[in-house]
Order: sequence, then C-alpha cells, then structure tokens
Amino acid sequence: MLRFDRYIAKNIFTTTLFAVAILSGVFMLGNIFKEARPLFVGKHPSPLLVLEFIISVLPFSLMFTIPFSFLAAVMLVFGRLSADNEILSMRMSGQGLLRIALPVFIVAAILSAFCFWLNVEIAPKAKSRVKSLLYEAVKEDPNKFLDPGVVQTQLKDKRIYVRARKGNTLFGLHIHDIAALDKNFASNTYIYAESALIHVDMETNQIKLKLKDSFIFAKDSNGTRTPIKVADVDPVIFSFDNKKKRRIKASSMTNSEITAYLATNPEISDKKRAKLTNAVTSRQSFSLACLAFALVGVPLGIGSRRKETSTGFILSLIIGLGYFLFHIFAGKIKDNTSNLAEILFWLPNLLALIIAIWLFRKARSK
Repeated sequence: MLRFDRYIAKNIFTTTLFAVAILSGVFMLGNIFKEARPLFVGKHPSPLLVLEFIISVLPFSLMFTIPFSFLAAVMLVFGRLSADNEILSMRMSGQGLLRIALPVFIVAAILSAFCFWLNVEIAPKAKSRVKSLLYEAVKEDPNKFLDPGVVQTQLKDKRIYVRARKGNTLFGLHIHDIAALDKNFASNTYIYAESALIHVDMETNQIKLKLKDSFIFAKDSNGTRTPIKVADVDPVIFSFDNKKKRRIKASSMTNSEITAYLATNPEISDKKRAKLTNAVTSRQSFSLACLAFALVGVPLGIGSRRKETSTGFILSLIIGLGYFLFHIFAGKIKDNTSNLAEILFWLPNLLALIIAIWLFRKARSK
C-alpha cells in the first residue's frame, strides 16, 4: 500500500504544480495590470525593479491558485484512477476509501500549512511592498516622473498632463485636483501653466514645480469656476518619502501586527476593530481550503463518469467558485460588528465537511 501512497501522492503533487504554474500566470497578468499601471505608465523602471514587482505580486496569485489547482488535481487524478479501475483494485485488496485517500489528506495538510504561512505572513508583506515600489521607481530617477504626452495617474488625488518637455522645463502643464470623496472624479481645482520648472528636493524627498504664466480655476461657493492668474507659484506635487506614516490597512498587516495593533489601541472604533479581526479570521479559514477540497474532491472524483476527464475539471470549477463566493460575500461585510462575517468565513469549511461525510458514505455503499 505504501507504493500506492507514493503513486497517488506523486500524481496529485505534480498535477497541482502544473495547474498552479498555468493559473498563476493568468492571475498574475490581472494583478500586474491592476497594480503595475501606476508604476510603468510614463516611467521606465529598471529590470530589477520590474522583477521585484513580479515577485511581490506572486503571493496574491498563489493564495487562490494553490487551493483551486489542488482541487482540480484531486478531481482529475481520482477520476482517472476510477476510470482505470485502479481504485477498484485497491478496494478489492481490503483497503477502505479513507485509507486510499490518506496521501491526498497528507498533501492537503502540507499545502494548507503553506497557504497559512502565505496568507498570514508573506502576502501582507508583499502587499505593503507593492505599494512602496512607486516610491522606489521615482527615487531611481525623479526627473522622469513627468513624461510628456502621458496622463500621470500615480497620485491619488491628482491627474497631471504635460504637452512637451525640454530638460527640466515643462510646457503646457495641466493639473486637475480630483474630488476623491464624491466618487464622481470631478475636478475641484484646475491649474494650467504655459511653462513650469521641475525641481527635485532630495533632502525633503519632494518633487516641486515652479509655475510660470499660470491660471488657477477654483470653484466658489456657487459651484462656478473663476480663473485667477498667478505669476509664480511653487506647489509640491509629489512626495516620495516612503517612511511617512501610512493608513492602517488590514491587507498590508500580518496577523501578529493586527493582534498587536488591537492590543495597543483599545480606543479604535467597533467597525475598524471588527474589520481587522475578521481579516485574521478570513486568512485562517481560507488557509484550510486545501483540506476542505480534499474531503469533497476524493469522493466526487471517484464518482465522476468514466473516460470523461473534463467532468472533474467542471466539478472542481463549480466547487471552487462556490467556496470562494462565501469568502467574497463575507469580505463585503467584514466591518460588520456582529458575528455574521466570521460565521460566513467558516461556513464553507463546515459545509465541505458535512458534504464529504455524505459523499464518502455514499461511495462506500457502491
């Protein structure tokens, strides 16, 4: 039976790795387009910085691709073993389904431990690192921050466009101060300058502009815009000091950091406390996805129709999407002060256990 254990474990592990490689590539493309747009538009970061960005994005992909790939591997491998009557031969030798599935549960436990470490420690640190890469890119060459012909979207509350540039002099500068709070991205203040001199202050880690022949269009109390001609003005448009105090976000904090923050800040609001607490619960629950998928995937893979390997993939897709939907819905209400979000985070694992018990009993009677 040990030979069968090695045979099953090897097939599960190699199939999972193959699926992870494919799915991670797809997921990383989406993350790169989402996170890297401010990093690459208008600038030319070094290859080392690009490689560091890809490595930082990888943990986000692995958080989802490992459980999904493992489920697909279990369904496909056990579907093939069942179709080739290998499961039948093992059962005829006196081995029960739980004993046959033992190597799957061992691999699932190893992957769950890895996912727990990934979700709790690596992914939050990578998230924080991705946010700081913009500052690193600007520090490489601050003078490249404002390239002509490109709408700069790196700044959270501003949109900047430069028509032309010669050295450190910008021509046709447009600065839109966006109203971020109203979600309509309306421009509260608009500045236009015929020319501007860019200055990089490395001591204060700031990029400043000295505007010439500029007009400022600001909204008055009636909502109308009144142009104001300004001869010279020196606004600070960007600060690339990544050591400044940042907003507390659960996605960029490890579980130990969240626990320490909650212990040392008893005055925070109930909603913020619930949001941080539910982030810890979500990571703990989601880390058990591989075990939950192993419990459900083994009997479903055995029961899939013979010679139809696509059936296993479709079933794994439905199960995986159903599992993730619980976490997505719970994430929408993670600032709820009740225990509803916590229950929803743990519910898919409980349902997987109940369904697995029913499926194993049904498979044993066949």
